[in-house]
Amino acid sequence: MRKRVRGTASGGVVSRFEATYLPLDEERLHLGQVAVLNWDAEIFGFRVADYRPGTLAKLISRANQLADQFEHWARRERVELISCRVPSEPAALGALLESIGFRFIEFQLRATLPRLRVEEQLPSRITVRPARAADHEGVARIAGSAFMLGRYHADPLFPRPLADRRYRVWVERALAEPSPGTLVQVVGLEGAPHGFLHAEIEREMADIRLAAVDGSAAGIAGPELFRGALRELASRGASQATARISATNTAVLNIYASLGFRFHEPELVFHWHAPTATHLVPLAGVLTQTS
Repeated sequence: MRKRVRGTASGGVVSRFEATYLPLDEERLHLGQVAVLNWDAEIFGFRVADYRPGTLAKLISRANQLADQFEHWARRERVELISCRVPSEPAALGALLESIGFRFIEFQLRATLPRLRVEEQLPSRITVRPARAADHEGVARIAGSAFMLGRYHADPLFPRPLADRRYRVWVERALAEPSPGTLVQVVGLEGAPHGFLHAEIEREMADIRLAAVDGSAAGIAGPELFRGALRELASRGASQATARISATNTAVLNIYASLGFRFHEPELVFHWHAPTATHLVPLAGVLTQTS
């Protein structure tokens, strides 16, 4: 059995792929807004979207209308999957989404380190260094095989190879097209990294977006990678750090807690799958694989 690697991911979209949210129904603005996620669609080879719900009270009174509208919009826009992330409270909103065909996928938390100072971060016990050209393929390999969590990986109807490809492309772009605030730190020998962390600094806030350690280096490497990366982020002017993580990723939650992070903004992630989708995994196939 192939040994898996551990990873954590947070949000972030390359600017030229920024989503444009428009009303789900131009005549019924209270139904909310929806946007095609062009960054993901380019990677997957089919269209996916994101939904931002309208006012709960109005949505409840129009539940049947909303279900029909999703099918109509998805068919018109050739979208196979629509994601939706909502606060854990009120619970009625999640129940409403499930009543119109959404499926619960994942529970997420925001992790935040409100005070990031170099002098307050203990030095890493192993070498944590910037990724160099010789490391790029190794970093991409880890990114393409590291993750068992995250909303696409947690969705049993979504093809696993495409979910893996998303993170590989993500880190490849961070390495090939870095912005002034891009940071990619690695652990391991040059040309043979066994862990990496990608973050972006904007207005003194460090957004930790991807981090993973190869299973063969599990143990000390994970916590020390984060520790070394935080010191580097602080030295570059970041005064806070944040990440969005799966609440089921207990190994990474423990690392964040040990480094002084606090958890807030609990959110539920739901996916709606188009009845006519041709790229998703049939439910019968999922049940066969797990039986």
